[in-house]
Amino acid sequence: MPSLSTLLLSRACVAGFLALLLAGSAAAAPATDTHPVTKRQPATAGKGKLAAPAASRQPVAPAPAVTPVLSEPASSPAAPQTVKLRGIVLAPDGRPCAGASVYPAGAPRQLVVTDAQGAFALAVPAGAPVALRIEYFGEGSSRVEVPVPSAELLHITLGK
Repeated sequence: MPSLSTLLLSRACVAGFLALLLAGSAAAAPATDTHPVTKRQPATAGKGKLAAPAASRQPVAPAPAVTPVLSEPASSPAAPQTVKLRGIVLAPDGRPCAGASVYPAGAPRQLVVTDAQGAFALAVPAGAPVALRIEYFGEGSSRVEVPVPSAELLHITLGK
């Protein structure tokens, strides 16, 4: 049988827990205290007049007038022109490599993957030579230099 001090301690713990639980739910509820006895009365100054808050006693400066400034739009440099580089990736035996990775050398985030026929399309800057990296699991990788990207279809054979 538990001692009297243990029972009192457990009752105090339960009471404390309930008080915390109720205080938490009261804090979460909106403050709508309308009971006349507990309602807080505003501070008064003098003969029943309400005192103005300290912040409102200071003079308020008028907001400055805002005049829109019209300026000419900054001339943005022309976006670099790109061309779609299209090609087909083939294995050394001539079969299309579906799922090969193709990307510009040094820019692996521009990676594209070949479709079931080994075809790909990749946007590259127009007029500048491009080095492509082609990687295919089981067949290795290749680096191909494209001197001037054009609309012609490239045929890339891995390992050559």
